[in-house]
Amino acid sequence: MPDTKKVLLLIPHMVGGGAERVAALLMNQFAASGYATEVAITADRAQDVVRRDLDGNTAITLLPEILPADSVIQIIKFGVLLRIYAQVFCNLFELFRRPVPADLAKASLYVQYHREIAWLQEKLKAEPNTTVIAFLQPAIPITMLASRGLPNRVIFSERCDPAMLMKKRYGKKFIEKYYRRADAAVFQSGSARDGYPAEIAKKGVVIPNLLKSGLPEPFTGERSKRIVTFCRISYQKNLPLLIDAFALFRKKHPAYTLAVYGDAVNDDDKNAEQEVRVRIDSYGLQETVSLLPFSKNIHEEILKDAMYVNSSDYEGLSNAMIEAMAIGLPSVCTDCPAGGARSIIQDGENGLLVPVRDPEQLSLAMCRVADDPALAQRLSENGVKLRDELSAEKIAERWIALF
Repeated sequence: MPDTKKVLLLIPHMVGGGAERVAALLMNQFAASGYATEVAITADRAQDVVRRDLDGNTAITLLPEILPADSVIQIIKFGVLLRIYAQVFCNLFELFRRPVPADLAKASLYVQYHREIAWLQEKLKAEPNTTVIAFLQPAIPITMLASRGLPNRVIFSERCDPAMLMKKRYGKKFIEKYYRRADAAVFQSGSARDGYPAEIAKKGVVIPNLLKSGLPEPFTGERSKRIVTFCRISYQKNLPLLIDAFALFRKKHPAYTLAVYGDAVNDDDKNAEQEVRVRIDSYGLQETVSLLPFSKNIHEEILKDAMYVNSSDYEGLSNAMIEAMAIGLPSVCTDCPAGGARSIIQDGENGLLVPVRDPEQLSLAMCRVADDPALAQRLSENGVKLRDELSAEKIAERWIALF
């Protein structure tokens, strides 16, 4: 191990999303293990950053606030010539649903992120002993391009469904050529790893998310008749499906209510939230379904609830799901790609898995929990075992082994 031990995390946002929370908690653990730590954020300014999960031992560098504006020459070079070359031809390939060639994708990346790539390249040249971790797109391709030819150890962590990623501009061809620079890759499930090209997948290890510390002790008394979910409000979470399933569930269980905790961060999220409200109104469920803002004390507030339900169309590995299980809530989750839920839930033992986008099956699983106290108790007791399996210390040790 070099005398200077440092970990640099490159990530586009730190606004409180699930992957961002995992990244922050990992950096806390690395700092506690003796590493100097720094987070470089490519897209946010100071007023946007949420530091609630990142302790004060980690420095934050906000690239939008320190990168100089483009010169006239750079504007001509990157704003006109490359843009015409990259954007037009990339769009043609995408239009005809053909894989974008790797070097066209690279050119398109340089159009958008040449300042970030240059900054990271100079940073790593000055700090050859620094291990760099790239979380999320476009931080991963930026890191792959910036670190070429440099001695730094490079790890990327894929948090999305590879099947979706491969169809994007910086997808399969770019990954096959440029992701070879990585020394290691961290995936949340085996199916996510196996969705990558073989040359990259062989560098991959599966490390689940870590549980945050300080979770309340599991509740063991009689539970309320409230169903709960908590998440960032977005189309990915498919909350209208949850409303559909709850409407079916309530025909047999009219005493139950539903609470959705979460915030809509951007305009797209706000549109998703409006669709949820429309769905609630269409069933006349305004008095029994509550949309509540995210709470800093979310785990204490939901501790006595009847069950946790996740209706996502796709997930890496849901932090909300593993936290709900760890505090003892009987949990129902869609068996969504890229297999994060399946990697944690043993169906019928510590949770229930249901097909994606199937309101009838989701409703039936909710009924099973409500109608069978012995099943609910078994799911609760077995879910709590995640506290040990996914402890911050154990998960951080697995990451540090890659350094």
